[in-house]
Amino acid sequence: MADKNDLSFTGLSDEQAQELHSVYMSGLTIFATVAIVAHVLTYIKLPWFAW
Repeated sequence: MADKNDLSFTGLSDEQAQELHSVYMSGLTIFATVAIVAHVLTYIKLPWFAW
């Protein structure tokens, strides 16, 4: 267990914060990839800027 001096205002140690950040960033990457693929497929099916 980390000392109270080693904790940030969130209550996480540095190692815990880095692990949480890596999990968050991998989830964000997966979400962004799925969103981009969905937008591209939607644009192929029904172009919204086709003049």
